[in-house]
Amino acid sequence: MSVISFDKLRETRERPDAQFVRKDEDGQAIYLFALEYKMGPSVWAAKIWAYSFEDAEMRVKAMRESLTVCGQLHASIRG
Repeated sequence: MSVISFDKLRETRERPDAQFVRKDEDGQAIYLFALEYKMGPSVWAAKIWAYSFEDAEMRVKAMRESLTVCGQLHASIRG
């Protein structure tokens, strides 16, 4: 098993790879963040887009307060 120190990785990399950065409708960079949660004995993951680490934390806080299931996804349309 390999253990990756994300703190050390963050210190050595100034910018994430291009696939983890997008531009919003105003041209501002938005980054992909990993989320982790535990359910029973298992650890699960999700991902969100946020403008910064602090923004990602605020989004998680908002999720804790208001997250709900909207429905099952069946398809994705890319334009």
